[in-house]
Amino acid sequence: MNVRNVGVGILVTVAIALFGAGLFLIGNQHKAFRRHLDLYTELANVDGIAKGSKIRVDGMDAGQVQDVLIPSSPAHKFRLKLNVDDRLHGLVRSDSIVSVETEGLVGDKFLLIRNGSERSPEAAPESTLPSKEPFEIGKMLEQANGLLTQVGGTIQHVNGTITDVQGRLDGALNAVTTTVNNTNGVVTDIRHGKGTAGLLLEDPKTAADVQQIVDNTRDATGSLNATVKQVNGIVGDVQQRQLVAKVDDTLNSTKSATAQLDQASQQVNKTLGSAFAPDQYGQDAGTNLQQSLTSVKEATGNLADDTEALKHEFFFKGFFKKRGYDNLDHLPVEPYRSGKVLGKLAQDRQWIGASALFELHPDGTETLSAAGRQQLDEAASRINGLYDSPLIVEGYGDSTGSPGATLVRSRQRAVVVRGYLQTRFQLASKDTGIIGLSATPPGAAGRSNWDGICLVHLSSPK
Repeated sequence: MNVRNVGVGILVTVAIALFGAGLFLIGNQHKAFRRHLDLYTELANVDGIAKGSKIRVDGMDAGQVQDVLIPSSPAHKFRLKLNVDDRLHGLVRSDSIVSVETEGLVGDKFLLIRNGSERSPEAAPESTLPSKEPFEIGKMLEQANGLLTQVGGTIQHVNGTITDVQGRLDGALNAVTTTVNNTNGVVTDIRHGKGTAGLLLEDPKTAADVQQIVDNTRDATGSLNATVKQVNGIVGDVQQRQLVAKVDDTLNSTKSATAQLDQASQQVNKTLGSAFAPDQYGQDAGTNLQQSLTSVKEATGNLADDTEALKHEFFFKGFFKKRGYDNLDHLPVEPYRSGKVLGKLAQDRQWIGASALFELHPDGTETLSAAGRQQLDEAASRINGLYDSPLIVEGYGDSTGSPGATLVRSRQRAVVVRGYLQTRFQLASKDTGIIGLSATPPGAAGRSNWDGICLVHLSSPK
């Protein structure tokens, strides 16, 4: 009993081992125990490809088609799920092309994945590879049949053309033959004295007329020679009358007048030189003029200083104090920011950014753009009583630069904008002021920083 059980156990063990070996061989044949990569592709015509069809990568067996999804409409394509051996993943790139190929001429169909370029990344799992539609021999045969039909029609057309050309050639040869015969007849008529050419060759009277024409031409040539002699006589008479000498005298008179004009020019230059010559102190006219302009400038500056001092006198101090400012061209920055300069004057503000006003040139300078001028026109039109109250142009610069550069740019922007407004709207200089505030507006303006300009219209509080 024990021996029987042992035999049965051995038989069962051998059977299980054989079954496992067969299962392993079959699974290994279909690469069931290897790691696989799932990819997709789309084809309009699967052309014999079905679930389980082989997949090759550059000719090497790489897996099989796991599933074929049927499209929902003719406008869509078949979607194929590809089960590819993971060992060949390095050859499958994102630009690898999937095509339907045939083993031999009439063998089974399989999918061929061509390796992609080195620069493209590896195809990601579950990604869709581009495809190339299969080549259909039936369509090629249909096209070849159509091509043969066209060739046959072309040959027939060529035959008809050759026949037509041959007929035209025969007609042309007949016309040439007729022309040669007519030419022979004309030559024969000329020889017998027929026609104008025949008269010239055969008629003695016509020959005499031609001789007469030649004699007349000889007489005309003699008359021409006589005319030439008369012209020569006229030229000799001109020479005897010394007309050429008279022309020379006229040219000499012109030269004399030119010399007198040159002397007059020299006299004018001498007079101008005397006028601009150095005086008794060795100073020329240009230096004296420059010194005079300098003196005028100093006098103007002294007058401005006197006027400024007059503003602070007892009788005028109340007027300027009531107005709230002394000079709009020299507003102090810090008192202006704190509100001490303008006092209780009402302020109507128009803010305009630098990007909407200026255009930057390669040398670093800024000028008003066309859009900026339009912005200023619109802002000025919104100010009520523009000509009745003072206007201050506050300039602001970009805070990213150095403090000195920001202050200079803010003042330059204010100067440019004020010049445009004074020219465009004829504003009075004494009622138009400027101030450069770097990038920090006054505390009462409601802004912590600004890059551009601000038009401040002042008016007395109501």
